[in-house]
Amino acid sequence: MREIPAHCTTKTSNPLIVFSEKKSRIAFENPNHNSYLAIQVDGCVFSAADGPKCDKLLESEMYADQYFVELKGGDTMKAVEQLKETIEKLPPRQREAKRMAFAVFSNTCPKNDTKRQAIEKRFRNKGVCIKFCRTGDAFLLER
Repeated sequence: MREIPAHCTTKTSNPLIVFSEKKSRIAFENPNHNSYLAIQVDGCVFSAADGPKCDKLLESEMYADQYFVELKGGDTMKAVEQLKETIEKLPPRQREAKRMAFAVFSNTCPKNDTKRQAIEKRFRNKGVCIKFCRTGDAFLLER
């Protein structure tokens, strides 16, 4: 397991945690003001030489839940590959931790077809729920 350098993380308990890059954006609603680590994965935890990786990771300090985020223009398969590779390189700190992946698209979100369902099933079989989102979507952090 790769250690996450402290300089790649920002601790936050804000009620709204936003990740954005270029034209893509996702918000995480944190109504309980729980403490999270917002982690810059691409270009900090991993370099270009480390291969595909997602952009961001939001990790709960209390529960070790992990929310992997790839902010993308429109390339679905590249986003899926980047998320998959990062998830494999950063295993959970606790066995019962929730793990989710978000592919956020600034252009069009992939339609719910058999190809997308197959991707969702592959992730689910590895204990990860993947969501395909449009830029500006928000996700409620429930714990």
